[in-house]
Amino acid sequence: MPSSTHQIWILHPERLPRHDHAVGAVAQGHEARPDGGDDVAVLARDLDRHACVERANTVMRLERYEGVREALASTPCDVYPDVDAIAEAHPEVTLDALVSVYAQEASRKIRGNHGRHARNVAAHARRYAEGEDIFRVAADADFPACQMMRLLLEHLLGVSHKAVGGILREPYSRIPATPEIGTVAAKYGATLMRRLRADVERVAAWDHQASPVVDTLRHGAGKEYEDLLEELLRAEGIPFVTERDLRADGHARTPDIKLEVPIAVRGRIVNWIDSKASFSDPIVHVEKGLEQFQGYVNRFGPGMVIYWHGVVDELNNDPNVLLVDAFPPSSEITKLRMI
Repeated sequence: MPSSTHQIWILHPERLPRHDHAVGAVAQGHEARPDGGDDVAVLARDLDRHACVERANTVMRLERYEGVREALASTPCDVYPDVDAIAEAHPEVTLDALVSVYAQEASRKIRGNHGRHARNVAAHARRYAEGEDIFRVAADADFPACQMMRLLLEHLLGVSHKAVGGILREPYSRIPATPEIGTVAAKYGATLMRRLRADVERVAAWDHQASPVVDTLRHGAGKEYEDLLEELLRAEGIPFVTERDLRADGHARTPDIKLEVPIAVRGRIVNWIDSKASFSDPIVHVEKGLEQFQGYVNRFGPGMVIYWHGVVDELNNDPNVLLVDAFPPSSEITKLRMI
């Protein structure tokens, strides 16, 4: 199998440089400069994807998960959590699991607070347009800078939610030099437009929760683990069809993998496999996963879900859906034959 890698990027608080405004990502007493400059330090950790097959156990008891989640959820949006301290307090929890739980909590917090900040966008926009730094406005609201900028762009420029994504990626070509007549930005003129261009670039470079780069990395991680699953199945000589194949045959909601011949894992029959590049968040699993997986069970029979970054043990109670944290070793797989 090819030895490609999957990268997880995290801000390293002990290497973050100082800046003059006391805003942006603040961690362990260090103030970070959110300007996308060359001195912004990022720790890139390369992981061998195939280490996911034989690695430390990442099955976690619910009580332990709640302790980890609480520690991560209490971190303000502009601060990267002290994962070293959390890992020291929970030494049996992998860094992958910590990063995944943090990302899930951050997304939940964004969804929960979005409506309130959208309703207050005029006040946020006024502060920004009158000269306050975008990171200060976002930090005071405890809302990710990229998400705050999205709301400001919609309000100030009168653009659609869909258009904002393109602006975040190409601010200098998509934000005009002068505001259009009739927009809120027209009151502030070209000076505001220059600030918007520069600040969109700043927040996109710095925001560790909601920037386009983070979205791209999350999507890429999901694809990497799906590819890994396919490689591991081929290595085991297990025939399968992919989600693409199933959809081409007219199936709507499908798992990532449908096995052509069932296998048994730990004595459980597996007809299909779904790959999740995440930790088995109990809330998401119960609110969305159960319905999704039951649909697969109704259509294809019992199956297996791989939460590559860890599983809450108490969730593994469905006799038709086996939850695992890695592709099972050959010793746990029984290949069935059609008679």
